[in-house]
Amino acid sequence: MNWLTTSMKTFGERYPEVKTEYLSPNEYSLQSFIAILNQAIATRPDGIAVPILNNKALHPILDKTISSGIPVVAFNIADTRPPDQRIRYLTYVGGDEYLTGMKLGEYVIEQANAGKIPKPTKMMCANHDATHQGLKARCQGMTYAMKKIGVSVDELVIGADPARARSIMQSYLSTNKDVNYIFTLGTLSCPWAYSVADQMGLKPKLSDKGMTIVSVDDSPNSLEGIKEGKILASHSQGFWLQGYLPMEILYFNKKMGMYPLNDIITGPIVINASNVDQWIKFVKNIIGEE
Repeated sequence: MNWLTTSMKTFGERYPEVKTEYLSPNEYSLQSFIAILNQAIATRPDGIAVPILNNKALHPILDKTISSGIPVVAFNIADTRPPDQRIRYLTYVGGDEYLTGMKLGEYVIEQANAGKIPKPTKMMCANHDATHQGLKARCQGMTYAMKKIGVSVDELVIGADPARARSIMQSYLSTNKDVNYIFTLGTLSCPWAYSVADQMGLKPKLSDKGMTIVSVDDSPNSLEGIKEGKILASHSQGFWLQGYLPMEILYFNKKMGMYPLNDIITGPIVINASNVDQWIKFVKNIIGEE
């Protein structure tokens, strides 16, 4: 999470009179997230920035919070419902998850049409969290892009446990032999997908023209995967801006009652072999060499 904490540090240097605090649960689950959110609300802050992991679960909590006078900015994950139905936050700062899947899908089609990679026959979306609306939106965007060329996409819930996820993917690929593309909806799962495909003899290395893997985010997993020719492409959703801008929006709202009238979309930007070195350099500046 260095992208977030680094950007918040920059905000703190620019606005030293403002105290910011980053809260995160110890375990990855919606229930743990709601518990930490309630903990934050109980401190009665001047504002809260929060990813909308699940709009149905968070709507009553955040509506009550907003009605009590605490403004909310959504970041990283939006409430994608129509404005008159969504949570009444000031604005959203982050990527468009549907566009993420769609743009990566369009890139796959472009490269396949140019003869640089195999043409998709069927794709698997590896989803490590069935409750995460952002991940589902990524898969939906990819599905929309693939539909244009008559390719079907299956969403496979693999979970966040590495061993179980590998087992589920192996079982699926064993019975769906027409699948030649894997879209990992989280960067943590792209090494799992590669190792499974490799062990099954599906030749996931790009130079082997076998299984092709597409991933997400500008993390070491994705970037090194692209650099090593194991992953075709990934994306950036402007993580640093997602940490900094919500704090500044809440600050200006507190001081002057101002806030953006439209959402601020910070991505996607497609990362591939042509620009991966630039992104590796940028990310190392944020999270360090290790």
